[in-house]
Parts: sequence; C-alpha cells; structure tokens
Amino acid sequence: MQKISNASTPLLRRFVTSVMLVSIIGGTLLSVIIASVQLNRLHDQKEQTARLRIENILDSAAYAAFNLDSAQGYSLLKSFQNDTLFHGIALLDNYKDTITDIVPLNSSADASWTDVFLSTPPNGEVTYPLIFQIHRDNQYVDEPVGYLIGNVNYQITHREFLQLLWTIGLSTLGEVLLVAIILTIFFHKQIGRPLSSIIESIDESARIGQQKNTTIQKVKGHDRDEFGRLVDAYNNSVMQATSYMTDLEAAKSELKSLSEIDPLTNVANRRALLAELTKRCDQALPFAIVSLDIDDFGSYNDAYGHQTGDALLVTLANTLKEHLPKGTPISRTGGDEFVFILPNKKDHDIVLKLLSPLLTISLSEQLPGGTHHISCSLGVAFFPTDGQNPRQLSHATDIALYVAKDAGRKCIRFYDKQADLARTRQEAVRKALQQTIENKDFNLLYQPKVNMRTGSITGCEALLRLNNTTHTHVEIIEEAERNGLIVALGREVMHRAFSDMSQVLDKLPEDFRFSVNVSPRQLVSEGFIVDLLATATKYNVPLRYLDIEITESTQMFDTASSSQTRQWLKNAGVTVTLDDFGTGFASLEYLMTYGFDQIKIDKHFTQALPIDEDAKAIFNVVQYLADKLNMAVVAEGVETHEQVAYLLNQGFECAQGYFYSTPLSVRDLLLFLVKRQLSNQICVDAS
Repeated sequence: MQKISNASTPLLRRFVTSVMLVSIIGGTLLSVIIASVQLNRLHDQKEQTARLRIENILDSAAYAAFNLDSAQGYSLLKSFQNDTLFHGIALLDNYKDTITDIVPLNSSADASWTDVFLSTPPNGEVTYPLIFQIHRDNQYVDEPVGYLIGNVNYQITHREFLQLLWTIGLSTLGEVLLVAIILTIFFHKQIGRPLSSIIESIDESARIGQQKNTTIQKVKGHDRDEFGRLVDAYNNSVMQATSYMTDLEAAKSELKSLSEIDPLTNVANRRALLAELTKRCDQALPFAIVSLDIDDFGSYNDAYGHQTGDALLVTLANTLKEHLPKGTPISRTGGDEFVFILPNKKDHDIVLKLLSPLLTISLSEQLPGGTHHISCSLGVAFFPTDGQNPRQLSHATDIALYVAKDAGRKCIRFYDKQADLARTRQEAVRKALQQTIENKDFNLLYQPKVNMRTGSITGCEALLRLNNTTHTHVEIIEEAERNGLIVALGREVMHRAFSDMSQVLDKLPEDFRFSVNVSPRQLVSEGFIVDLLATATKYNVPLRYLDIEITESTQMFDTASSSQTRQWLKNAGVTVTLDDFGTGFASLEYLMTYGFDQIKIDKHFTQALPIDEDAKAIFNVVQYLADKLNMAVVAEGVETHEQVAYLLNQGFECAQGYFYSTPLSVRDLLLFLVKRQLSNQICVDAS
C-alpha cells in the first residue's frame, strides 16, 4: 500500500502553484501601477525642462517676430538643432503664419514600438505667446507679436521607462518567489505535516480494524492546535461506527438464525431445509428425505382453534426430536407438514421400520375431544435414485405423501414413478377442466329416449363432449367431482342445454323432456334454484320440459336442503331421475323418502340381458319397486333386439341406447324426431 504521508504531496503542490500564480499576477499588476506613476512623473519632468529651454529665448524670439525677421529667428532657433528634447520648434506671427522653424537633426518622426504599449500626453506641444513693448502715445505698451511653439520629444523617456520597468519586474519576481517559498514552508509545517500525521494514524487504525478481535486505535496528537477538533471528531465517529458495526453484526447473526428457525416449533424452516439438502446433494452421499403430515389436521384446527392446533404442532416437533436419531435435520415447511433427512439410509425396509412408530403418535396430554393420539401420513424419497437436487427430491416426497393420503392416510408410501405420472396426468386434466369451464370449450350431444311399445320419442339425455380430445369427458367429470369444480361445470352444461332446446322447442311434443345430469353437490349448492330460474327465463324454455338426472350419492341425502330443493323442483314441474341405479349408494329408504320420478337402470345390467340371471332378477325387483312407488323405469344401454324383446315382455316401456340412436347434435335430434313421427304416423295409417 502507498504510504499515506504522500497523500499530502498533491495538496502541497497545488498550494505552491496557487501561491506562485497569485504572487506573479499580483506582482505584475503592482509593477504596471508603479511604472505608470513613474512614466507620468518623467513626462512632467520632460515638459518642465522643455518649457525652461523655451522661456530662455522668449525675448529674442519676440524681437524677431516683431520685425518679422526670419533670418534672426532662424539664427535664434538654430541652437535647438542638436537638441533631442524637441521634435521641432517654430516661430509664428500673430496670424500663426510661420516666420521660421527648425527640426532637430536627431529627432525622428517615426513612432517607437513602445508608443503602442505606453501612454503619451495627449498634447506634446508647448506654446508661448510673444509680447513686445512699443512706445505709443508717450508710453510703452505690450503688443502681441506672435508665438513660439515647441514639440516635446518623449521617445527617450519611453526607453528609460522600459529600463525602469524591467528593473521593477525583476525585483517583483524575486519578492514573489521569496513569498512563495516562505508560504510553502509555512504550509508544509503548519498544515501539510499535521495532515500527513493524521492520515497515517487513520490508515493505521483502518489496518488494525480489518483484523478480527482487535480494538480500533484512536488518533493521537494535535491536542492543542487547530487540528484538535478534527482529531476528536474523527475519534468519535470511529467509536460510533465501531459500536454500530458491532451491533449490526450481532443483529445480522440473530436475523440469520431467525430466518432459518420456525418460531413456533423451534425446528428448522423451509429455507434451512433447502440449504441442508443442497449441502448433502453436493456431498453425493445417499440419504432418505421424509415428508410427514398430520391426518385431518385442518378439521381439528377448525374444531378446536388455532392455539390448540399450534400446541399440537409443538408436541409433534418434540416427538420427532425424541424418536428420530440424534442430529437428524428436522424442518417444518408449512402448516402441519414436517420434513426430515435420514443420512446414509437407502434401504426401504430399514426406513420403514424406523418410521412405522410415527404413524400413530401418543400424546402425553389429552387433546380436546378426548383424543390421546394422532395419526400421520408419510412420504419417502431417496437420494440419488429419486432426485439429484433439492427441487427434485421435494417433488418426489410431495408425490409420495399425496399417494399416502390418497390411500386412506395413516400409511407410509415411497416415491413411485408411475404415481408421479398419474399425478402429472391429473394436474393436466385439472387445467383442461378449468379451460373447459372458462372458455366453454365443449358441446352437448343428445341421446333420444324411446317408448319401446309405440316407438315415439319421449325425451333425450344431454351428454357432455369435449372439444379438447386430449382428455375424455369421464376424466373431466371425475376431476370436477374431486376438486369441487363440478358445480361450475354443471352450471355451464345446464345453460348450454337450455340454449340448444330453445332452438327446437316449438317442434317438440308436449310431453317431451330433456334430461341434464346434475351432481348432488350442485343440487344442494347455494344459488342452484336462482340460477335455474334465471336460465329458464333467459332462453324462454319452461321448466316442465326439464328432467334432472342425479347419480346415486350419499351427499344428496345428508342435507336438509336437498329435500327442500326436491320439493321446489316438484312444484316447478321438473322431474328427477335417479341415474345409474345399482352402482351407487342408494337404498330402499332413499327411494321412498326422496320421491324420484324415474329410475334409470345402469347399462351394465341391461347389456347382460337376457342371458344373465342376476341381471334379470335386478330388473324384476326394480320393476316391482317402481310400480309400488309410482316411478317410471328407463333401461339404459339397450343395443340388441333380444334386449328389447325381453324388456317388452317384462313390461318395461322406456329405453335408451344405440339400438335406437347414437348421441346426436340438436339439429340431428330434430331430424330424428321428425322421422320417428312420420314413421309412427305411417304405421297408424296402415293399421
């Protein structure tokens, strides 16, 4: 490092340069002023001498002028011929006509180069009036007889002045240099040297301060001079800065600690987990990473409050610390999810044996509601087989934990590639479902319902068909039921069905009903009736044309609102059909209490006819119940003549299936309806 004392050199150099410039400029100005004063004085002396010379010949000149005697005048003025004091001298009469004049031999009319820079008197001419006494009227009278004029020569005075100016300049320059040297020495001693000393002390303190566990030294000296206040101010600022930096380092250390610790459970947080995973991945040693989640924690938290839920999380964290091997990194990544790392573990059986006690955790204190234990679900992934970096490993444990919860909870699942692909597929279906709802990217096809005895069309069922062929409508419906979007999807389907029916309503029979599948969750959702009324009003389709098909589910029977909705639909003229009977959760009690208008037997039973005896028995039982409960029966999935013949023989009338028609667009449905009507009319006429 360059020595700090050299830092004052540029300042000293600038100071000396400034002093010399100011001194030279000041000295020059002073020399010019002195020279100007001296020049004026010399001019005055020159003029005074010239006047004395001229005054010596005034009387003789007056006599020559009175006589207008040029010869006498020339003789008088010839004495000035070698006089350098004048440029010229002339004798004039009263009318200022020249009597005689003379120009000195050494006089030059050319101006000197100094006349350009030095000022001269505005008028170098000296004029004297000539008086001569004459006798007139017995007395002597002074009579003006002419003028004697001399032109003063200042050129010699200029040369003398230049010599004087040169002398003054040299002396002034010497004074300037002397003053500059004195001031420089003074500055270096009184300012430069103290500043260098202070800077060296500051630099020394800075070098010491860069070392750990050392004390910052105060700058010493200059206690009694003008730099004392500067030294004190610096020392105070250093002490304050040292104190501030000490506090700052402590605060940074505390913040770093807090940023990596979960404040509730006092275990590491997600940030610390990522750092730990990164370190272990870099070490490239095998380990297992486990995600643990409390089963039904959300319901427990809602039932007993967040404070009790927090206490449960603290209990679980302490249990993990006690059960897991000492030093196991444990993190709470959010909510009720904990993640921990098992070093050097790569065998499934060993990990399973270690984690099994964590499926049920006994509590030292009874929880509200009389609970003495909690159950957990765990997902496990291994490094490096299931992931080579923290992101991949976190994803793997999330998938494993999801599978564990989907399997019924209170179980351990290891990461499985196929489960990951299925999860990815499900996520893609979810996104497709959202796009389907937002963009209304679907169509409805309508499969006719036919009276097998008369051949007439009694109605149709609206079937969802997606424009996006990547996923089937069955996948979309299942995903909608899983995540609750079935209500929004069902609303859009209902709107589309009413819109389509409004186009053919005037050509439909009076007893025609179009069926729309409604999820039990949608049926009991808030605003279902209001939205249904608004849709019917918007498209001007009376509700008596609507039939709602509901799939068997416990959801529709477990709420009081479902019964109220059913009663409102009945009053509005809407019929309700129990769809896919025999495959869901319905019981005889449901058939009696809910009051369905129709029962639709699932196609799996219909397609087993007429060979399968169990299918025959189910149809007989359903027919008996329908007759007793005053309900109609629809056979779904009719495809053969044998099935139609059997059903007619058993007394069934209404059917739906490919035997009569595939699902049709609303336009083709209308054509199908017209053809059926014409066909039936021809049969009637023929009979």
